[in-house]
Formats: sequence, structure tokens, C-alpha cells
Amino acid sequence: MKKNIAIFAGVFLAVAGLTAQAADLRVKGSIAPPSCSFTITNSVIDYGSIDPNTLSATNYTKLAKKSTPYAIRCGSHAKAKVGIKAVDNRASTRIPNLMVSQFGSSYTDTYNYGLGVNSKNQKVGGYVVHLRNSVADGKAVGVLTSTNNGASWSAGGQALGLVSNVASWYSGTATPIQLNTLSGNLEVQAVINKTSELDLSSRVSLDGQATLELRYL
Repeated sequence: MKKNIAIFAGVFLAVAGLTAQAADLRVKGSIAPPSCSFTITNSVIDYGSIDPNTLSATNYTKLAKKSTPYAIRCGSHAKAKVGIKAVDNRASTRIPNLMVSQFGSSYTDTYNYGLGVNSKNQKVGGYVVHLRNSVADGKAVGVLTSTNNGASWSAGGQALGLVSNVASWYSGTATPIQLNTLSGNLEVQAVINKTSELDLSSRVSLDGQATLELRYL
């Protein structure tokens, strides 16, 4: 009996003398949208030299439409919902209601981009931007507009707006689609101020500048 007690006590002491071991487990990774590129073939829309005699003293003068291709690429294996947001870097030079007078009541100053001022601080004019011929992954698609930074969407117009406006693309229902590639044309049309309000005795430069941002939706 005493022998058995001694054996059990030895086993207890041996177990109690073991050192506890531990190892760390880490879980890593990231969740991020696909990386998309946004390119404009010709980032400068150049109207060249404009003959003052072609401009009206009493009415605004529309210039010709000019366009340049643009493309969005998100890779062949990673579709994304994206949009374009525009910022007018010459917003302070807009002529109020200029585009309403030229294109209709829906073309509020949300779609009116400034063209700078001349040496006497007179406003040169403005321009509109449209997204034309949109093709996503080989299929023609329509342009969507959000007036509240993407909270809701509506279809029907191709004009690229400012402030809280974002443009995207749809097929079927009016909701942004996921896409790998998108191509189209940025179409610009400038409108020049009445020459009665614009001194042309010295050189006047068209100085429109906007930043187009690719947004993940």
C-alpha cells in the first residue's frame, strides 16, 4: 500500500513539473476594390485661333463640338462599379444660366463649366461636357446620373454634371453595372460670351480646366 502511494505521488510531481507552451495564430488579408485606370486620349481640347468676326455682339456664340476618347480598365478578372465625378477649377468664371439659354432648362449651372476671364476680368464663356458612345465590356450602355453623390440614380442624360453629381453606366435597370472595361468619348462644346461684354482689343484665351475623378461605387 505504501508502495502504491509513492508511485502515484511521483506521477503527480512529474506532471506538475511540465512547462506550458503557447503559439500565436495570426489572420491577415485585405478587402479592397479592384484597381482601375482612367485615361483620356487628348486631355487638351484646343479650339485654336477663333476669328472675332464669327462671334456675336448681342448673343452667345456656340463653337463646334469637339471630342476625345477615354477609357476605364479594371482588369480582366476583377469587375468594379465605378463612376466619374467632375470638379470645375474655373467655377468662379461661370456666366450664370449660360447653358440654359443655349441647351434648354435642364442645363442648369450644374452643367456649366467656366472658361476663365480676360485681362479685364470679363468672363470669356463656358462649356458643357457629355459622355458619348459608352461601351462596357463590348456592349453599348447608357449613362446614369446621381445628384447626391451616389445615393440614388436616374437615367436619361449624358451631360457630366458638377457639385454632388456623379456619372456612371447602366444596362437594363437604372443602377450602376460592374465592368472590366469601358470606352467612350468625352464631348466638349464651348460657348463664347457676347462680344459686347468681352473686350477683344487684345488676345483672349479660353482657359477652361476641370478635374475628372474616377470613383469606386
